Amino acid sequence: MTRTITAIIFLLFLSLPETKAQDGWNFGLSGGLNIAWISQPTVTGEPLDGTFGSRLTYNVGLFAEYGFNERFFMQMGLNFDQRGFTYKESDGNKSTDVTLKAHYLEVPFLFGYTFIEKEKFDLYGLLGPSFAYLTGGRIKGENVVNGVEGEIDQKITDTYNSTAFGIKIGLGFEVPFADKQGATFFDVRYNFGLGDNINQNGYYEDTSVKATSQVLSFVVGVRGYIE
Repeated sequence: MTRTITAIIFLLFLSLPETKAQDGWNFGLSGGLNIAWISQPTVTGEPLDGTFGSRLTYNVGLFAEYGFNERFFMQMGLNFDQRGFTYKESDGNKSTDVTLKAHYLEVPFLFGYTFIEKEKFDLYGLLGPSFAYLTGGRIKGENVVNGVEGEIDQKITDTYNSTAFGIKIGLGFEVPFADKQGATFFDVRYNFGLGDNINQNGYYEDTSVKATSQVLSFVVGVRGYIE
């Protein structure tokens, strides 16, 4: 899967038009790693006393930018974004160990500002909203009661809301190509979730869990400017 995505990104990059200046339209490709987790859940009924942890996932996408000038720009993207979390609990003769995998199509709408501009690199910041639509995923793991193991395997659509909203903030740098016709970039983005993503009538009867997903992304990519 990872090799296929890498090959697609490479082929798309080869098809990018020649580039020139920082203002005007440009297009690019990006990909990277996510560290995904959820906020401390709000629990009703029997509490979940276990440990919620993060999981390492990935992101890949396309974007279009419009540069208003050499410093201020707007970026719109379409990303495949993996999120989720892990949960472990052990209480006497009962234990639970599950991983939740959530797949999203995400559309971020970001504004960027280049606050340091040098000959060999630029530093910039990003800020704006994001909208994500749940395309699939599963909850997998096991539940052990009195030594009897039971498999957990259910659709995530029974657990997660179909849409997710958030605010992204990021910081990054880019290095122009030697011919000044484009640039490579690296940035770190934090997606702060808004509203409840999980609404789970959960692992115990009469227990509901509500929480918001959070994502820290490490993104690398290329961008080019249209003639």
